[in-house]
Amino acid sequence: MRHTCLTFCSPRRAALATFCIWLLLSPVNSFADLTVSYINIQRQAGFASERVYAGKTLPSRSSELGFKRGGEIAQVLVDIGDVVEKGQVLARLDSQTLASNLEQAQANTALAQANLSAAKAEAQLAENTEKRFRTLREQGNTSMQIYDEAKLSFQTKRAQYQVAQANVKRALAAANASKIALAEAAIKAPFDGIIQSRYMDEGTQILGGTPAVKLIELGPIKAHVGVPSESLVSLTIGNTYNLSWNGKAQPARLMAISPEVDPDTRTLKAVFKISAGIIPIGAVVELLLEQRVQTPGFWLPVSALTASDRGLWGVYVVNAENIIERRLVEVIHNEASRAYVRGLLSDKERVVNSGVQRIVPGQSVLPLKAQESANVNANEQANAGR
Repeated sequence: MRHTCLTFCSPRRAALATFCIWLLLSPVNSFADLTVSYINIQRQAGFASERVYAGKTLPSRSSELGFKRGGEIAQVLVDIGDVVEKGQVLARLDSQTLASNLEQAQANTALAQANLSAAKAEAQLAENTEKRFRTLREQGNTSMQIYDEAKLSFQTKRAQYQVAQANVKRALAAANASKIALAEAAIKAPFDGIIQSRYMDEGTQILGGTPAVKLIELGPIKAHVGVPSESLVSLTIGNTYNLSWNGKAQPARLMAISPEVDPDTRTLKAVFKISAGIIPIGAVVELLLEQRVQTPGFWLPVSALTASDRGLWGVYVVNAENIIERRLVEVIHNEASRAYVRGLLSDKERVVNSGVQRIVPGQSVLPLKAQESANVNANEQANAGR
């Protein structure tokens, strides 16, 4: 009875064993026939990276204007946004006292000039008298006493004339000072520009040197951009570069680079001149600067990289026997969809560029070049659709 059972069960057991063997071997076969997409890498001598540095636009000239002397503001003739010309009066102080001082100084000048004329006439008369008495003295027709008196009178009148001359100069200087003080009671535009700020109104008591209005120059503006010292090799004074504002590019000429490093930002100040455009004053701009880095390496798609230890990355290479090998690389520079790496790679090697999560080192694969792989996938999708 037991022998009959064994004979009856043997075919079932044989079929079960065959099925198990097929289950065990079928993944290996399919695993070995896995298709992978690869690219042939090419060694590069270096790479160009784009760096963005921020800066700010400024007017070519900007001045906060005030009065040299204090007083009460009588007129403010401009407001924010007004365009003014060089020499145009922007504001005035109450100048009644200054005008009165000028009139007094002018009157003193007139008086001093009149005294000078009188002193000059008296000095001329005394000189002529001295000459006549000297001739009479030489002829013996007058005494020494009378001649000495005439000579002393001439010297006195001559000294009085010199004093009168000094008084005229002093009066003229006082009158000129009064004119200057009256002129300084008005603020005039030092250059063509536009009023940026108005700080004071009529009737305000203002101290000397306190700003009343702010004026910025019209025309070309400049931009100050902080650039690290290692980027100076990419900048040449006199060349034109693009500054970006709100996604719009504006050409700007590099005018100068400051020689001193900013202690806060550790950058050098690059000064650009923007001749015309849409960028307003005070806007934040960006300088897009291309830098060439001389480091041998390879460009790889980001999809070809797998994480590894100690800051390194791994890539899968298909060798001559179509076996997967893993190599370690260091990422030097990365962009949106690709990375520049260096490591244990050789020129023209086949690097798996996608689907790296499906493979392991030592695996046998069917490699297809990236474009061929894309065509195969497209055909498979088309067949599936049918």
